[in-house]
Amino acid sequence: MLEGKIIKFYREFYNIKQRDLGEAICSATHISKIERGLTEVSKETIQLLCERLGISIDSEIENYYKIKKLLNEWHEAIIHKSHSKTEAVKEQLENSRLLQIQDFHRTYTLILTRYYLSSSKNEEAEALLNEMRLWTGLSPYEQNLLLHIQGNYHLRARHDYFKAIAVLKEINLAEYSNREYYYDLALAYHSIHSNVLAYFYAGKALQFFTENRSLSRIIETEMLMLIQLEQSDDAVFQNKEYERLIEMAGDYGLSHQQALLHHNFGYHQLRQGEFTAAAEYYKKSADKRQPGDPNYLGSFEGYVNALSKEGLTKKEDLAALAQKGLSLAEKDDNKTFIHFFTMHLLKINGEVESYYQYIENHAYPHFKELGYVLPAQHYGLLLFDYYMEKGDLKKANDFAKGLMEKFRRNNQFV
Repeated sequence: MLEGKIIKFYREFYNIKQRDLGEAICSATHISKIERGLTEVSKETIQLLCERLGISIDSEIENYYKIKKLLNEWHEAIIHKSHSKTEAVKEQLENSRLLQIQDFHRTYTLILTRYYLSSSKNEEAEALLNEMRLWTGLSPYEQNLLLHIQGNYHLRARHDYFKAIAVLKEINLAEYSNREYYYDLALAYHSIHSNVLAYFYAGKALQFFTENRSLSRIIETEMLMLIQLEQSDDAVFQNKEYERLIEMAGDYGLSHQQALLHHNFGYHQLRQGEFTAAAEYYKKSADKRQPGDPNYLGSFEGYVNALSKEGLTKKEDLAALAQKGLSLAEKDDNKTFIHFFTMHLLKINGEVESYYQYIENHAYPHFKELGYVLPAQHYGLLLFDYYMEKGDLKKANDFAKGLMEKFRRNNQFV
């Protein structure tokens, strides 16, 4: 009985004993049965108990169902990356006292963990995941939602892409209708350079987002698919598709998605050797973000990198830009970009030996530890070439071993 749950919640909230609540109304034993839904009770008795608690039972029942609806809306807003709605619904929920009732504890904790991961608040998410390890008796939906959250945690917080894939593939779609997790699978496969599977799962995610008319997620998913197609080096096709998505994001005021597209189109141009165009798109991406935005440093570093490769910017101007990036990275305690901008400064200033020593002792170990495959491979190859040129075969061989590991297979040839 819902009335009993609400009465119990407010009695405990106000720290009132059962006998004190029931005084001159009914016995403590009867209060206990009401709270557990074990007895029929008259409207008059409910009304008297609620008057003593200072609540309106009709309003509280309405609030109860409103919270259930808001929790669903909050989760939907997170899924579709509607940032303004996500924050607005979160605020509404936090102002609802009845949110603390036991019925909502698990659902709220699960969605709050998703919220933390989507906001890059990884420590807060990890604390809640540790709490959830003690949970028992989860419903099939809760169990699958937890698997989705754990997969997201390994993907986005730990950068353990193989673990993320293993966990996400445990999800049972018969018990969990949120096919958004296909996007996370696609992103995990992309991160280990399994382009075919990344494209396959992105296609499944695109179908889900199209059915739900989630334009922002449609754009992000098409962008992920474009990145996989870049392997074909069809530059004309890629340019047209990026330009189409950039225009679409602009038409619908999706500035976050437009910044992502500018960034990735900048990287595409960089790979094609179009350094001037790359610098232009990286700058457009950075200009759409604030310096405190976690993605700002990535776009700004891309801008510095493209200008460096273009070779038309004065050395002192490049150094000033790299120093600005380093100062921002240090302010945010972002070790990855501290390494990138330090390497930029060493290279710009012509400190060749210091540049390679910094890569070997700081940057390369950092990228390997975090599982950043592309930069780890890039700098491993750079160090291999460097030591081969110096004639230090032992050191060159050490880095060659790391590069060759990716080609190992469990084959059974003669």
